[in-house]
Amino acid sequence: LLFHSSLLNSETCVPHNSSIFPILKFIVIIMGAVVILTLAFILVSLVGKKLSEYFEFLLKSNLKYKFLDYIADYIHYGDDIGIERSLALDSPKLEVLERRKKGQAYLASKLNPENKKVNARGEKLAATLVDCRFALAKVCMPLLRELEFPATRNFLRELRNRNQPQSSSIKQGRHEKGMFEVDSEGQSNLLYVGNDAVHTLGIDAFHAPIQEEINRRMSLLNDGENNSTLRFAPLSLNPELEKNAELILALTGMDKVRYSLSGSEAIDAALKDIKASCRNKKVIVRFSSAYHGHVSGVDYLSCQDHIFLKECSQESIDFIEKYHYRIAAVMVNPMQHFTGVNKASPPGEKLTMSSRIRSAVAKDDYARWLHALQDRCNYCTKYLTRVAFVIDDIYFAFRTPELLSKDHFIHPDTGASLKPNVLVLGKGIAAGYPLSMVLGQTGYLNTYDKKYLLQVNKTVGTLSAWYGGIVASNVFLEAVTGKSSIVKLSPKTQLQDLVKKFDAFTADLNTKFNKANLPIRIRGFSNTFSIDFLSKSLYNSRYPQYLMAEGIYLGNYSTGKFNLTNDCTEEDLKLLVDKFVSAGEKMRDHGFFEPVSKSAKRKLFMNLGWRFFSVMVKKYYDQIMEDKHIDIEVSHNHPVNKFGHFWSSVFMILVAYPYIFLYGETIKGCLWFFITHVIRQGGHFFYEHQDRDIEKKKFGHKDRSKKEAAAALIGAATMYHYRSDIYEYLSTKFGGVIPTLRVDQYVGLVALFTIVPHYVEITYQYGLLRGISWLLKILTDPFTDLLDFYTHCVIHPKWFFDIKEQKAVYRLDITTKTVKKIQ
Repeated sequence: LLFHSSLLNSETCVPHNSSIFPILKFIVIIMGAVVILTLAFILVSLVGKKLSEYFEFLLKSNLKYKFLDYIADYIHYGDDIGIERSLALDSPKLEVLERRKKGQAYLASKLNPENKKVNARGEKLAATLVDCRFALAKVCMPLLRELEFPATRNFLRELRNRNQPQSSSIKQGRHEKGMFEVDSEGQSNLLYVGNDAVHTLGIDAFHAPIQEEINRRMSLLNDGENNSTLRFAPLSLNPELEKNAELILALTGMDKVRYSLSGSEAIDAALKDIKASCRNKKVIVRFSSAYHGHVSGVDYLSCQDHIFLKECSQESIDFIEKYHYRIAAVMVNPMQHFTGVNKASPPGEKLTMSSRIRSAVAKDDYARWLHALQDRCNYCTKYLTRVAFVIDDIYFAFRTPELLSKDHFIHPDTGASLKPNVLVLGKGIAAGYPLSMVLGQTGYLNTYDKKYLLQVNKTVGTLSAWYGGIVASNVFLEAVTGKSSIVKLSPKTQLQDLVKKFDAFTADLNTKFNKANLPIRIRGFSNTFSIDFLSKSLYNSRYPQYLMAEGIYLGNYSTGKFNLTNDCTEEDLKLLVDKFVSAGEKMRDHGFFEPVSKSAKRKLFMNLGWRFFSVMVKKYYDQIMEDKHIDIEVSHNHPVNKFGHFWSSVFMILVAYPYIFLYGETIKGCLWFFITHVIRQGGHFFYEHQDRDIEKKKFGHKDRSKKEAAAALIGAATMYHYRSDIYEYLSTKFGGVIPTLRVDQYVGLVALFTIVPHYVEITYQYGLLRGISWLLKILTDPFTDLLDFYTHCVIHPKWFFDIKEQKAVYRLDITTKTVKKIQ
């Protein structure tokens, strides 16, 4: 092929009279072939590499979360099934079911108030709020939704230390030690373990003096030392900002700082900065189930170009080096050491349908993993391309005496601290005030050649470094770093006592669980705790309800995760241990720890599958009927139109459909179909006083699309008339590629294409199932039209003279069905 005679005899390469003609001709031919083959190889190689990389990245992307999001529209609970059936989802023995009924009655007596108005304030306020963490009070997994109880605890009237029942004593400036307790509407003296993750230390020992100093510095009465009116000059350089930058950079060993208002915003800003600093690299590596915020671009669903790898895996480290040229950053959340490596952290545990056993990785092993990850990122940066190592310390920081995870997870052999390229801190940096920080080494945050004129800063915010947050952060940092005497006992010493105390609490409670033969364990890290379940029970998520029945307040949306403060005394913790064990014993006695057998689980999944399928079929059936109802409401009001639809439906059912579907006589069937449709559409065209605006409520064909379909039919008839000329012309252009259709096939095709274009449009805009439901509506319209319009099978002749004005504008009152001509 390369040396075909026609090429060698070509006279277009060089002149005949050239003495070197044969040689040049040969070289041109050979080089042309080489170039073509080389370009083909390059193209195939690039496409192959791209496809291989694409599919590998796809399998490690958020595909799982996108799939769950897709099917979320189809997993609908449907009508309630009742308490008894909800208690028997796992097909328990009759004796176990009876025990569960007693347990349900017990929980109802504790959690369901007799006075239904007791939570009126909470319900009224919740109805105005969008955030479900305020509006809802769910503790059970979704399948057990009917076993929830009214949120009697979600309107709190007071929170105090247990040993300080009188609010008035707080005004005297002293807060007694003791765990928090709250009064809600209808309940009092509930042990409060639902406090946030920021306030770890005690009130008197830490937060009260911190708050007092913040108030002093934020006073608008300038006393010469403070100038808090600077809060009205946002985005300005000022002394408090100068001090904060010095304090935080000294603490973290970083070079740069960026401010945000929340942890999620800070993560988003950090990733944008890193990508801007790593031109042409967009991929972010994160690890399975690790939480990094909820804003778009960070959450599990909308995180484009994020790759999810397994923690503590050499394969993951190798993957980073393999694709260094794509990866901008590798991000870790050290709290995974607590929640369970590669395990869902709260509130992801809501979906627990069986046991939840999270094996812990030893601290030294996890530290080695983090250091190995850091070393590989540094290796890529040094010898290949820049890959940022990012630590998300939003949840972890300021819970241990080391303050930061980089100093907590020192290398077991060398004692070296971690040195991330970027470190992200949350609201803990400002004692709970809304402020977060992104800290980084030079070259990683918003670093690029500023002469690229279209490159702009992608993260802005008027109050990102708001004055109040900066002041609060300065007070906090001065205290935790020992640069202030406002806190009497060193915060690091307080944190040491906290960790020691709560580690002992965790060990004591787990010992008691084991001694009582309860399939429950708690996991603890500093002041944060979560619950594991050893039994493969469908009802494990009811345990928080039993804790509530013991007088423990977990918060509105807890699934067992809880936090404590350093104000808890030994007496408080012993009381908690007793209540946790008592709750477990009652739940066990009521049969809610019974494991699900394999056969029962199969039966449950089959029942759920059928339930979800039948619910969705009913929803789509209802949707089809609603579409029909709207269609009739907005465009089938004139008697002649109803008359035409009734009789055209009769002939469709009795003549057109049998010809097409029973006898296979497509031409006759389509002819009758055409005649009946002319009658149907004639009613719309000549008689229906159509409101063009209200017609838009219809989901199916509208006036314009009907006219387009009519024009298409005229075009099809014209093509049929000139079919020989058209076929001859196309055959000369495309040869045998043109298919040959029989007349009945052509007629059937034309009939189909009166609806197919509109089906394609609906499917494209609303999805496949919505398109199918519209097709079903079209096919069943003749049958439902008989039921809708049988009252107009005979009408008065006067209506046939009520022809509409084609250029008029009408308005329909959908309630009274009266139509007025307005133009």
